[in-house]
Amino acid sequence: METTHDIDALYQAHAVTVQRFIYRRVFNVDDANELTNDVFRVAWQKQQAGTNIDIAWLVVTAKNLILNMQRGSYREVRLRDRLKESALLTGSPHDSGISGEVGEVLDQLREKDREILILAYWDGLRAADLAKVLDCSEGSAATRLNRARQAFAKKAPAHLMNPSTTSTAQRSAKEA
Repeated sequence: METTHDIDALYQAHAVTVQRFIYRRVFNVDDANELTNDVFRVAWQKQQAGTNIDIAWLVVTAKNLILNMQRGSYREVRLRDRLKESALLTGSPHDSGISGEVGEVLDQLREKDREILILAYWDGLRAADLAKVLDCSEGSAATRLNRARQAFAKKAPAHLMNPSTTSTAQRSAKEA
């Protein structure tokens, strides 16, 4: 019980300071509030393990969580760039003008499908690694990836999935 009281006291004393510190770096109230809650969740866990928590520890933890969030955002941007450079199913290069379309298609997918596509195509994980991350068998991971690819293909415009058709159509239009 003492730990709960301690974390409540820490929260009352430092939550505003931590939230302001985070907001000055992320410029988004919702993200700042979420990260502030994460800081105090981690503090509670560490305090139960015997770590002495003070304002400096809270700020360092906030800084680390901000960096994690920014890395996640950076990964998403890199994923979109990578997907625009190679067709998801064929692996062949295609026009750079479709990056917005790839992002739109990804946004339409279920979170589980988007996650496995990101892990496979951005992070470059193979079935064995996907299985570990997703806590399932290698066969299940391969099946989930295949289903996610199919979901992407169903929602994607035809020219996105078969860039060679687009190139042929563009050449025919130019010749005419």
